[in-house]
Amino acid sequence: MVRTHTRSKLAQLLVAAFIFTTLGITACGDAPDQPVSPSSTEDAVTQINVLSKDNPGVARAMDVQNRNTERFMAKHGVVGTGTGLDEEGNPAVIIFTERELGKGIPTSIDGIPVIEQVVGVVEPVAGGGKTKSTASKTKSTAAKPKSSSASSLATTARHPRPAPIGISTSNYYDCGAGTIGVRVRGGDNVYALSCNHVWGRLNAAQPGESILQPGSGDVACAQNTTDIIGQIAGLEPIVHLSTASNVMDATMMLTSTAELGNGTPTDGYGIPSSTPVDPVVGMSVQKYGRTTGLTKGKISAINVTIGINYGYGTARFVDQIAIAPARKNSSFVEGGDSGSLVVTDNSTASPIGMIFAKSGSIAYANPIKPILTRFNVTIDGK
Repeated sequence: MVRTHTRSKLAQLLVAAFIFTTLGITACGDAPDQPVSPSSTEDAVTQINVLSKDNPGVARAMDVQNRNTERFMAKHGVVGTGTGLDEEGNPAVIIFTERELGKGIPTSIDGIPVIEQVVGVVEPVAGGGKTKSTASKTKSTAAKPKSSSASSLATTARHPRPAPIGISTSNYYDCGAGTIGVRVRGGDNVYALSCNHVWGRLNAAQPGESILQPGSGDVACAQNTTDIIGQIAGLEPIVHLSTASNVMDATMMLTSTAELGNGTPTDGYGIPSSTPVDPVVGMSVQKYGRTTGLTKGKISAINVTIGINYGYGTARFVDQIAIAPARKNSSFVEGGDSGSLVVTDNSTASPIGMIFAKSGSIAYANPIKPILTRFNVTIDGK
């Protein structure tokens, strides 16, 4: 009787071991390239590994995108390409268009799905003033600037020093307004980052020009010397050509810890991590900006090539990040949010990119790592 029970138990164990081994082999094989809703830290790590650039499916889609981008960009009405996911969660090539092209876009290339996404004209998201670009449009369509619960001050108001990041700013000579992105350090100096079209006057700014908080466009175009928060210390020129390979729309200012803090107002995500991370398709993100405050989104495409209309002709950008709002019929960015730092939507708040453009509901961000390398700085975070 004991022997029969022992054999039965052994058989059960062998069956269980076989099932466990089979499941283990399946899990370690070629898993489908689809997003996972992380319910724990471990799941979140798995999601990042599955949908990163190193994933074979994503890499194949990027290769197809790269080989066909020039062909697509030559089509009238196509404004960009990227690598994202189709409705089934498979890696796909995304074609961004001004209007629906339909049959002009194939459904697949080399076995990789191709998705047309109608986004309209892509423009920088400066706002609140008279800078040459889309200021007149964004002034009328931008969401109402949010207030900060830290001091009951609107993001467009002058904040006591040290001012937080994520609020209104501009160049002294521009009647406009954008967002202070992030405080950074280089050697013994304290700096901050925002967009070229926010602080750099679209390539026209010179070192030493003053930066204001709030932006001049938020105080009836006044040039108040008491609002100066720093000076231009570096600028990456934007090449205004449809064949260019711009990577960033970025400017750096010299400031101090007395003038600028390193965290958002208290209704934001707080102090970002000092360690940036790479963008991942499907990653949940957040940002804090001058116009819309704290908003949530999800990375919808990476490796994005996109043409931006600055009012001086199209400037092409490569290796960018596309971000969709987390909820339908909501907005991730509006005019005046340019410069906002995009971070992971968790307590770590790891920096990913910097907002600079928008089309429809889709926002576009420069990856933060190349910007930090360009200006030889590190994020002054936690």
